[in-house]
Amino acid sequence: MSLAILALLGLLDGAFSGFRSAQGRDGLVDHTREDRVGMLRGLLLFVLLSAPAAAFLAIDLFLGQGLEVYLSSAQLFLLVIAPFAAIVLLALAAYGVLRWELRYLASAIILGPCTFLRPYVVATAAVAMVVRAGEVSVAIAATLAVIAVLAVEPVLDSCAK
Repeated sequence: MSLAILALLGLLDGAFSGFRSAQGRDGLVDHTREDRVGMLRGLLLFVLLSAPAAAFLAIDLFLGQGLEVYLSSAQLFLLVIAPFAAIVLLALAAYGVLRWELRYLASAIILGPCTFLRPYVVATAAVAMVVRAGEVSVAIAATLAVIAVLAVEPVLDSCAK
């Protein structure tokens, strides 16, 4: 279950990275279509970028690594990022339902700082899970997954220029 939750959070993160990349800087311009396209691009790019991590995991399991080490590592990863993800998802819900003045207040107070902290939270969770697992295979899978998560927005931004 924890691996499925991590995959779902990764997919959401990819979509939100695509949204941020497509958003632009003028809050008064309607970006609805571009936002949806950006979210789809982020989602698809995350799936593509996370394929090496998924393939490594599948091969490692096929070669005999126990699933338990990955499940316990995923639970620790979730323990670190779940509170962060909950705050971001609540702020995004507020962003989606509030009028534009409050939406941008939520963006400035919560989403901006969380966007800044995101790479550090993800890296901290990955390091904690690798240290606890003590397995090279977990370190490789975690590194590939973190690279996938953190590469989506920069790749989309570089393609837009």
